[in-house]
Amino acid sequence: MSARPPMIAILLTAAGLSAAGLSACGKTGELEQPAPLFGEHAKADYAAKKKADAEARARQEAAKKAQPRAPVVGDPTSGPMTAAPYSPTVPGSGPNPFAPGPQGSLPSPGTAPDQ
Repeated sequence: MSARPPMIAILLTAAGLSAAGLSACGKTGELEQPAPLFGEHAKADYAAKKKADAEARARQEAAKKAQPRAPVVGDPTSGPMTAAPYSPTVPGSGPNPFAPGPQGSLPSPGTAPDQ
């Protein structure tokens, strides 16, 4: 009877679809300045800047490739361990962690400490 409910549904659907479509617009990484539309001097400056950036990037890549690498003999962290990866045991206790410790080291659970 009324034309409003379908029209509202259409508008909400269109708004939702356009919002979903625009949410994916975005460039990740380094942003680049677009080329100028007007002015020969501005266009020439832009081209010169792009060329200088490309040359600098090429020099960096060449420098990375020219650096000699040290020969890899082995992983320096794979040698024998000089220290235990866990904290040392309490002095006077045995290797069994569930065995009671020496007398007086820790109070027994449920007992009041001696006064």
